[in-house]
Amino acid sequence: KRIKGAELVDIIRINEGDAVLDDDITRLGIFFPVYMGGVPYPVREFIRDTLKDRDNSSLQYVFSLITCGSGGKNAEWMLDRSLQEIGIGLSYSLSIRYPDSYLPLIRRVPDEKETKEILSKAEERIKKAIKDIEKEEIKLPGKPLFGKLMSKMAGKTGPGAKDKKMSVGDDCIRCGICASICPSGNIKMGEKKAEIGDECLHCYACYNY
Repeated sequence: KRIKGAELVDIIRINEGDAVLDDDITRLGIFFPVYMGGVPYPVREFIRDTLKDRDNSSLQYVFSLITCGSGGKNAEWMLDRSLQEIGIGLSYSLSIRYPDSYLPLIRRVPDEKETKEILSKAEERIKKAIKDIEKEEIKLPGKPLFGKLMSKMAGKTGPGAKDKKMSVGDDCIRCGICASICPSGNIKMGEKKAEIGDECLHCYACYNY
């Protein structure tokens, strides 16, 4: 939203056919949070299905900003590899740390002081990224330690299996927030409480909201 002239389009809407990328775009930014140390399923789907099947010859500058709870180097590397496989070069990538909220990996919730420090540093990195992107600077991701192993772990996030660790307690008041925020429509409202299906993307937005 803060990059001049940029149009914000939701990746899931594109994947579902409710939004499209203009044919003549010259710059493309890909923004996402890290899931399980890697790239979320909807982003992988977007690259594999949407970008692969379109004419990308007009693209001159492809950049990415990634939010993470600890580190985003592996996700940057995974993204670069995925784009290279369909003939697109990543020109710039930067990871921005925020307070960790990823349920399976979270170790400790930061207190108020730590949260303010993390957000302050994040704001400085955002300002730097905007300046870099406007000048079309080049910043390529390096290969992280245990990159292939981490990629296998991250690659398991996505639909197809119910998350056995996710459950709905009897104190559910059926407010519907979890169902309304779920990007894959995986949560339905039952007669007594919310019900979780088998298409979890492992974003845990339902839990955090």
